[in-house]
Amino acid sequence: MAVHSNKTATLIVMLGALLLSSGCGNLAGHKNVDRGLSYIESHEYEEAAACFDAAEAAGENQRILYRAKGILDKNLGQYDSAVENFLKSLAATSGIPGDMDFDTNYYLADVYIKQEKYDEAVEVYDAILALRKRDKDAYYMRGMARLYSGDHDGATIDFNKAIALAGRNYDLRIMIYKALSSNGYEDEGKAILESCLNNTDPNMTNYEKGQISYYLGNNADAQSYLELARNERDMDKAPVVLLLGQTGEKQGDFNYAISVYKTFLAEDPDHPDIYNQLGLCQTNVGDYEGAVNSFEAGLALGNNEYSKALLMNEITAYEYAGNFAQAKTLMEKYRKAYPDDKDAEREEIFLSSR
Repeated sequence: MAVHSNKTATLIVMLGALLLSSGCGNLAGHKNVDRGLSYIESHEYEEAAACFDAAEAAGENQRILYRAKGILDKNLGQYDSAVENFLKSLAATSGIPGDMDFDTNYYLADVYIKQEKYDEAVEVYDAILALRKRDKDAYYMRGMARLYSGDHDGATIDFNKAIALAGRNYDLRIMIYKALSSNGYEDEGKAILESCLNNTDPNMTNYEKGQISYYLGNNADAQSYLELARNERDMDKAPVVLLLGQTGEKQGDFNYAISVYKTFLAEDPDHPDIYNQLGLCQTNVGDYEGAVNSFEAGLALGNNEYSKALLMNEITAYEYAGNFAQAKTLMEKYRKAYPDDKDAEREEIFLSSR
């Protein structure tokens, strides 16, 4: 099965080649594709594949169909096929590329990074930036690809460009700090965060000061700023509480963190990320039953963004409790939902020996 080169793909999509899809498929609707995407969200991959087969038979929009098939392949860990489908989607673009085409390029680059094909990923981001010269996300992601490939200087240039375009986006600076730190450049990452505090922004909130202090390791300062933020009337309390609890965790004070999380959830229980963090704390103090209950409460909220972490952490809690039978049962469920998780594959092998 032939796969286009990435250079060909970028020419097709980013320079807006006047390539029209053959037949009437490009003019058709996409109700089967939409159903298939819903199945992907609920990790029902066989049902999604059946919907995409039906979409193909019905002649639904090829650009949308191939993109959806690529997303399915990506979730299944079938990266070669995902690349091919994303390229087909891009090739079916007619005229000037739109938001969906840029989105597909991001998917394509992400798959290249998963394949450790960093040069190909960089080329995709090059193509995005050729048309969207102020796209801070593309600069950040190109910096990540360059960092992974060992191009530290190129990564630094891209990160600096992203920061320059990001205004008061402290979350982006924190993500860059994490990337540099985890790849052996912690001092450089810290310098980025320190500059946020040194060049004091008069509009910097207590939460933002707490965030920066937390990642710099200044836990006492972080706790002070976050306690102030927690008491502010119009502040979104959930991210404040999450980080405030983690200041306690970093100092080994899990009981403080547990108290912070439980107090908040008693008033506002619709936060799977905080249930997840509470469960991790309970696991750390040996309260495995409490941890399982917390992870289950988080899963019951049905938020797909956090279901993966919650389910894996629940498996770990059952393992620590010595309940390997339940851990195995949940691992089967996890592997069906997240077949591309290679770490879980190794964990499943470990559990099979128990």
